[in-house]
Amino acid sequence: MQAYIIRRLITGVFILFILSLVVFLLLRIAPGDPANLRCGLDCPPERRAAIHAALGLDKPYFPISIDFTRASVVAFSGDSQYGSWMVDVVTGDLGVSTFNGQPVLDALKQRLPVTLELLIITMLVTVAAGIPFGIISALFRNSPPDFAVRIVAVLWLAVPSFWIATLVLFIPLELWGYAPPLGRTVDFFDNPWDNLRQFIPPAIVLGLASAAGVMRLTRSSLLEVMRTDYIRTAQSKGLRDTVVVGRHALKNSLIPVVTVIGLQVSALLGGTVIIEQIFALPGLGQYILQSLIVKDFPVVQTMTLYAGVAVVLMNLLVDISYAWLDPRIRYA
Repeated sequence: MQAYIIRRLITGVFILFILSLVVFLLLRIAPGDPANLRCGLDCPPERRAAIHAALGLDKPYFPISIDFTRASVVAFSGDSQYGSWMVDVVTGDLGVSTFNGQPVLDALKQRLPVTLELLIITMLVTVAAGIPFGIISALFRNSPPDFAVRIVAVLWLAVPSFWIATLVLFIPLELWGYAPPLGRTVDFFDNPWDNLRQFIPPAIVLGLASAAGVMRLTRSSLLEVMRTDYIRTAQSKGLRDTVVVGRHALKNSLIPVVTVIGLQVSALLGGTVIIEQIFALPGLGQYILQSLIVKDFPVVQTMTLYAGVAVVLMNLLVDISYAWLDPRIRYA
């Protein structure tokens, strides 16, 4: 197991290196100049050059560059944009926003708790709604409860989350004059009631959408496991259905479900752009969106790398959990 984890971590570092290169290049070849956002389209060339120098955008992209117009085709630079960024990341300096001058690490500390709380409540809703109803649907196959669960799951998958989120805000406001706290973050320990009023509506919108997929996957996976020989053997010995399902079938059927939940957690760790915008939650998704609009290179680069780290680590945790769910699984 230890050797497997080490190999996966090395592979993850290589993946993050490729991700950093891709994000770095895409940001710089995309249309737009951060200097124009600071001093306008009519910015004098001298002012634009000064802004580029202040932001480090006058440096070459990479430490190694190719220039066919010179006698020496390959040129080396001791100072480059990508090299400086990588050195800062490795040393723990995540950079400073070029838009408002705030350190990225400080913004991350402020916004990560918002995203984590939304993630935790969303996953609670997903697991509480998805797995039990998926089990009910599988155990009562082709019965009214099964049809009801499947219809609801398809509806939740088909309806866009942003539309449901809009209705969640609009209907209570029109009928009862009620609206959750918007535009500010209420700490749970300061005011638990207002905090939950703020986070539960977006968490339900996200959680039910995720639960629909988990529900369908739990049903199909459990039905497949229930057809295996060892389950039929357990049933033939006279074991109760609750014992057969709970002790023998459920853990093995949850392997694909855990994979999907792990992917959903990875996606939510980077923030949910649309839901955070609708509910005015100052999380990581909103932060990335605002930074993309103003082409805030340090923020977008660092937050994309953070999302990559979250995906790599969550995939590793999911793979390790397989051995607990199914003892037959071994890692070479």
